[in-house]
Amino acid sequence: MFRNMCVSLVKSGYIVTSEAKGKELRKYFEPLLTKAKKEMTLAVRRDLISELGSNARAEELIARATKQTKRQGGFLRLAKLPVTSSDGSKKVRVEIIE
Repeated sequence: MFRNMCVSLVKSGYIVTSEAKGKELRKYFEPLLTKAKKEMTLAVRRDLISELGSNARAEELIARATKQTKRQGGFLRLAKLPVTSSDGSKKVRVEIIE
């Protein structure tokens, strides 16, 4: 589930999900982005490919990570959205800070 959420986040720059999933996604995605910021060795590249599923997705993540050189952490922003009327769940917009 988090792998698919990470792929969608890399592609579009933001996703809308529940608050709990958004907070857990941060724990999964931020280490990946930190890895992509480091020196790109073959081992790091293969690790990113295995986490994201394809070379193209890993390249997109590396391209986004090059914009984050000055930032030490906190790559994601969770913006709260209105509560849904159908089930009352809390929704957030998870976006990558550029």
